Amino acid sequence: MAQIEVESSLIESESLKEFCLQLLLQANLTEEDAVLVVDTLVESNLRGIDSHGVARLPHYLERIRQQSIKSRPEMKWEPLGDAVGRVDGDHGLGQLAMVKAADHAVELARESGAGWVSICNSSHCGALAYYGLRIAAEGMIGFAFTHVDPMVTPHGAAEPFCGTNPICMTAPGKEGKSLCLDMATSITPWNTIANAATEGVSIPGDWALDANGRGTTDPNEVVALFPFGGFKGSGLGLMIDVLCALLGGAPIGPDIPKMYGDLTQRRLLGGMVGAIDISRFTTVETFQDRIAEIIQRWGALQPLEAGGQVYYPGEPEALTRAERLRSGIPVGLRLINQFNQLASASGLPPLETTEPICETESASEVEVSPTESLT
Repeated sequence: MAQIEVESSLIESESLKEFCLQLLLQANLTEEDAVLVVDTLVESNLRGIDSHGVARLPHYLERIRQQSIKSRPEMKWEPLGDAVGRVDGDHGLGQLAMVKAADHAVELARESGAGWVSICNSSHCGALAYYGLRIAAEGMIGFAFTHVDPMVTPHGAAEPFCGTNPICMTAPGKEGKSLCLDMATSITPWNTIANAATEGVSIPGDWALDANGRGTTDPNEVVALFPFGGFKGSGLGLMIDVLCALLGGAPIGPDIPKMYGDLTQRRLLGGMVGAIDISRFTTVETFQDRIAEIIQRWGALQPLEAGGQVYYPGEPEALTRAERLRSGIPVGLRLINQFNQLASASGLPPLETTEPICETESASEVEVSPTESLT
């Protein structure tokens, strides 16, 4: 199991939410928008997806400061038909556009049986599971896609074309046990590389290439990641780019401004969110009963290794969430230092921490859980 180890402190989730909320309010977000963005980030940490949790907040705040992300976007909804529409994110935080798109997709699905919403003029939106599970909570099958700047080599290529282009699919179950497949089309999330660079730790040598087309263990030298599964991940990533770029009127991979490039340049990201109304095919209760049966039979399979367990998609994240709600969220010490510098500059109190621990952070959720690996 490939991982990176960082020295961390455990932070109670509500304390982390409140701290991050104050930073976003200082950046001139409305309270409603700030609460939503913080919820998406901390939920990612609770689920063990630290690559897309609060570690991204300093980057968002710097982009807001440099005006490539608007703190108060005027998003627009454009109906395009009975079952389709588009959200213009107005260059705000991507979480706001994705939630708006997900909610409109649900509304369209209630009226027409299915709803598909494209997104344009957006920015980094965090982990897609948040939006897929939001749709599942409405008793629907959820889909979410996004694309990013070129970070992943096509199968057989020595330079990148697409981004880590993730896909999320959800199916509602009973008692909160929904199926949630959320994965990047790269071998590991790019933001895990960014986290490794922040915390000063190395990465496995078979994840990425440097500028000379050679494998590297230094996260600061990475210019491209490999796709997962060779041509399979490579082809899936390209098709996700088609959905997000061509239907949303956004640039394709090689033309998307880099996330960690010129921070004054807007990202212009697209996306796609879909919902299917289960009740048009069967009752939601019957569907959820069958999902529960699938989960039970899946988990009852004989594990490959003695003492192992066969997890359904989304189960490892649900277990991690329950544990972190009890014990706290591990936050890297260097990230805490960044947070406290931001707080000091804004006249806010520092983030309260516990004694440091050596925390193993998932460096590739593909391997930790074959169900969740993000941009």
